Amino acid sequence: MSVDHTTRPNPALSGTWRLEPAGSTVEFTGRHFFFLPVRGSVPVRSGRAELGPDGVLLRLDAAAGAAGFESGNPQRDTAVRGPRFLDAERFPELRLTGERLLDEDGLGLAGLLEVKGRATPVTFTVDELTVRGERAVVRAAALVDRHACGVGGMRGLVGAELRVRVRAEFVREG
Repeated sequence: MSVDHTTRPNPALSGTWRLEPAGSTVEFTGRHFFFLPVRGSVPVRSGRAELGPDGVLLRLDAAAGAAGFESGNPQRDTAVRGPRFLDAERFPELRLTGERLLDEDGLGLAGLLEVKGRATPVTFTVDELTVRGERAVVRAAALVDRHACGVGGMRGLVGAELRVRVRAEFVREG
C-alpha cells in the first residue's frame, strides 16, 4: 500500500514504529568556497515513532552519529568532526525530535534538531510515505541553518545553509 502524502495521517499507521538504521540515510548538500557543492552523510543510529489511533504523530525520536560524518574528503571529514564544527567527541549524536505533523500544504514534520546540545526548530517536507505491510519508508527534506545549530566554523568559506535529505525505513513494533 502506498500512502498519498497529500492526505491527512492514516489511522492504519497507528502504533509504534522502530527505525531501521541499515535502510535509512541522512545526506546533506552545502556550498563551499566559490559556490562548489559539498555532499556528505552521517550514519543513522536509532529511532522510534509513535502514531496515535487517529494516525497523528505522538512522538518521534531519531539519532545519527556525528563521528561518522563523511564527505569523501578525509581532511575535511576530520575537521568537521572536530570542535570547530560538530565536536563529535563531546557531542556524539545529532538528534531529531518530532513535535507534530503538518498537512496544510502536503505532509511535513515540525521538530527540533539537536546539534552540539543546542535544539533548533526545523521543518521537514515529506516527499514520500510508502507503507507495505509492516514496513514504512519516509523520504523527507529540509533546509538547515548550520549557524543556528551552533556549527559556525569557517563562516567565510562554507555557506550557512545545508539541504538535508532523509530516507527513513521503519518497521512496526506491534
